Amino acid sequence: MKTLSLAFATTAMAALTTGAATAQSAEVIHWWTSAAESAGVGVIADAYGDTGGEWVDQAVAGSDAAKTSAISRMVGGNPPDAAQFNLGADIDNLVDSAVLAPIDAVAEANDWASVMPQAVLDAVTRDGHVYGVPIQLQGTNFLFASADALDKVGAGMPQTWDEFFEAGDKLREAGIVPFAQAGDRDVWFMNTFQAVLASVLGTEEWGQFTGPDGAEFVRSDAFRPVAEIMAKLPSYADSGVSGRQWNITNQMILNGEAGFFIMGGWAIGEIGAAGLTPGKEVLCGVGPNHAPLVVAGDVWAMPAKGDGLTEAQAKLAEVTTSVEVQAEFTSTMGSLPVRSGVDTSKFNACAAAGAKAISDGNSVMALFINFSPEKLGALGSELKVLWVDPDATADDYVETVAGILENY
Repeated sequence: MKTLSLAFATTAMAALTTGAATAQSAEVIHWWTSAAESAGVGVIADAYGDTGGEWVDQAVAGSDAAKTSAISRMVGGNPPDAAQFNLGADIDNLVDSAVLAPIDAVAEANDWASVMPQAVLDAVTRDGHVYGVPIQLQGTNFLFASADALDKVGAGMPQTWDEFFEAGDKLREAGIVPFAQAGDRDVWFMNTFQAVLASVLGTEEWGQFTGPDGAEFVRSDAFRPVAEIMAKLPSYADSGVSGRQWNITNQMILNGEAGFFIMGGWAIGEIGAAGLTPGKEVLCGVGPNHAPLVVAGDVWAMPAKGDGLTEAQAKLAEVTTSVEVQAEFTSTMGSLPVRSGVDTSKFNACAAAGAKAISDGNSVMALFINFSPEKLGALGSELKVLWVDPDATADDYVETVAGILENY
C-alpha cells in the first residue's frame, strides 16, 4: 500500500495524549475473517503501520464471539485498544457501563460534523459525546443473482416479488436452488426479513414499523404483504439452510448452484475475491420494488485506558476515517464510506448501486441501529423458528413480529 498523506492534526494529538512520540501498538479485536474481509482490514492495518504504529491483530470468527471476547476483556480489566461493534444500539450497554472512552477530541479535530452524515453521528453519540469510530457503512439488503443460472431459465433480475417467484419457479424446474439462505446465525433470518420489509414499506412507512406504534402497524394491511412473502420464501430454499454460514451460502451463487441470495454488501468483496466481476457473473440490485438501501455499519469501540484516549487509539481513529483509507478500504470490502470526499467512481456495479441509493435519498437505517440487541435477538430467533416450520402462515408472522415489538 502506498504511503498515505494523512493530516493527523498534531495539535489535537498533543492535547489528547502525553508521552514520547514513539511507535504505539494497537490491539484490535474484529470479526473480519473471510478472504475479502481480511484484505480489507489489512488496508487499515497497513495505514496504521505507515504512521509508525504497530497493529496487533485479534481476529475472532463470528461477530457474537468477537463481541463477547471484547466485553470479557473490558470487564476483566485487560481491554484491547479497539473492538469492532455494530453501528447504533450495539454500544449502548458499554456506554452505560462507563467502559468506553469518549472520542470527542478526534471528532472535533477532524470535523466529523461536516464530513459524516448526521444519522451516522447520531448513531455513535450518547448524551452529547462521541463513543464510536465509524469504520464503514453497509447496505444489508442486496439481492444477488447468478447470471449463469438465470440465463439457463431465460429469466432476468426481478423488479417485483411476483417476478422473483416466477423466476424461482423456473429455477426449481431446472434443478437449481431458487433462493439461498444462510442459517448458522439467527441474524441472517432477521436480515432477510428486513430486506423484504424495506421492499414493501419503502422509506415512507419504514418509520411506522420502527416507531412506538410498530405492533399496531404490523397488524395493519400495510404490513400484510411482508408476512405473505416471508411465509412463501422458505419453500424456495433448499434443505441445507440450518447451520450454513453466509460465505458458504454465497458460494452457491458464485458457482451457479442457486439463483438468488439476499445479503449485505460484505458479500460483494467475496465476488471479486473469487475472480468474478460484480454486475457481470453475479448480478446485483437493491431488492425488488425499487427498495431503499437498508444501511448498517461498523464502529471501533475504544475502551477507556486511564485518562482519555491513548495515542494509539487516537491515531487509529484518524487513520480509519481518513479519505485515503476510506477509499481503499470500502473498495476492497464492497462497502460504503462513512464520510464525504471519497472518490466512488471506481466502485463496482454493486457498490455503486448502494452509493446511488444513498445519494438519491432512497435509504433507511437498519433495524440493527434502531432496535436494542435484546429486541434484535428475539426477532432473529423467532424468525428462524418460523422459517423452519413448513406450516408457518402469514398470520403467524404477523402475530410473532407484533408480539416482539410489544414486549421488547
